[in-house]
Amino acid sequence: MDINEETKKLNELSNKYESAKSSYFSDSERDMNRRDGSARQDALHDRHMQESRDEYYSAKTAFETQVKLVAKLLSEKNT
Repeated sequence: MDINEETKKLNELSNKYESAKSSYFSDSERDMNRRDGSARQDALHDRHMQESRDEYYSAKTAFETQVKLVAKLLSEKNT
């Protein structure tokens, strides 16, 4: 594995994670101020919130995994 490529990937995943986090927390803020709608609207809203939450946690996991990989590669390089 190339440390430069993995660091570049880390930066990309960091950006994706920050974007997903911002979107998720924004959606959560709107959710707290949301009024109930029809059953269909509530179902669509719930699905959107679940997708937003899933995207956030997926991006977070990918970013954290990449952080560990880059740290490992850096420690191996310095040994």
